[in-house]
Amino acid sequence: AKTRIGPNAGTRTTAAAQPPPASGPTVRAAAPTSVAVNDCAARLAPAGRRRQNAGVDPHREAIERIAARPPLQAWGPDMVDLPWGDPSFSERMLREHLSQDHELASRRLETIERQVERMIEWMGLDQADDGMGGRTAGIELLDVTCGPGLFAHRFAGRGIAVTGVDISPAAIAFARQMTADMGCTFIEADIRDVELPELAFDAAVYLYGQCEVARPAELEAILGRIRRALRPGAPLAVETRVASKVSRITGTAWHTGIDGLFGPGMQLVLTEQGWDMEARATVERHHVLGAETGELAVLGATARALEPEELTRLLAAAGFPAVEFHPGWDGMTFDKSEEWLLAVAR
Repeated sequence: AKTRIGPNAGTRTTAAAQPPPASGPTVRAAAPTSVAVNDCAARLAPAGRRRQNAGVDPHREAIERIAARPPLQAWGPDMVDLPWGDPSFSERMLREHLSQDHELASRRLETIERQVERMIEWMGLDQADDGMGGRTAGIELLDVTCGPGLFAHRFAGRGIAVTGVDISPAAIAFARQMTADMGCTFIEADIRDVELPELAFDAAVYLYGQCEVARPAELEAILGRIRRALRPGAPLAVETRVASKVSRITGTAWHTGIDGLFGPGMQLVLTEQGWDMEARATVERHHVLGAETGELAVLGATARALEPEELTRLLAAAGFPAVEFHPGWDGMTFDKSEEWLLAVAR
């Protein structure tokens, strides 16, 4: 699952979701503090005059790279995507998913509980019956970019057999542990190229704005892949941000930390946030500077603002002609709930 990265990312917290007993289960940036202006590149001395012994001072070299950075651009070529599949990064990211102090990576458990109830109702999954009054019996659900299985666990607790897909090895390992003996299956893979069985599922969920971080062509392919994995008439629940509420602010922020989300040791993280008008996407660029080594990594995250008309068009093209929107989850209260909507497509 992809996370909105912000100045407090990677901070250790004390209250975290834990595996329940056997009977039980592209971080949003904080408001920028200044306008992002790059007026240094043109004033840098020629490379030959900056230092006589090139490579001696990696910190200066990193600063010069930052100063010469290009303008923010959606999926910019100067940025590397966050390493979701890296084992070490996924372990650090898992801490954020399980934290109950914020909803910057996953929703709190009590929010998930209420959202699962709403989705079961809106997708019509409560109409199944096992002959003994049991709801949702026999339903098979696909959880796309499932993260550590927090939603899957809640669905499984209602008798739904969940198959989850996520690229993060730590998240998949946690999900398997949490849902042991609950009839769930988890696949460690990139949803952009995973092979899914056709006509195998009665419903699917694609939550927390994960559809926004895929490039346009990738999203079309993902939705088509989901449609082929679903049985005829099966619903897909897609969660996105309300496009009109997506921030268009351009600015910068910074923070320091030790053993945080971006890696071990002390680091200075300089974050830029902007709006790419052509792509209609928010863009975050993180310059991560190692305090001891001077090594610089430039990581990026792009998230499109999908208007309801655009989402409807994409879903229809993938084979979901009917879409029902639930802005703000129809009045449900959780962190920034007014900024989110759930689309149920069939």
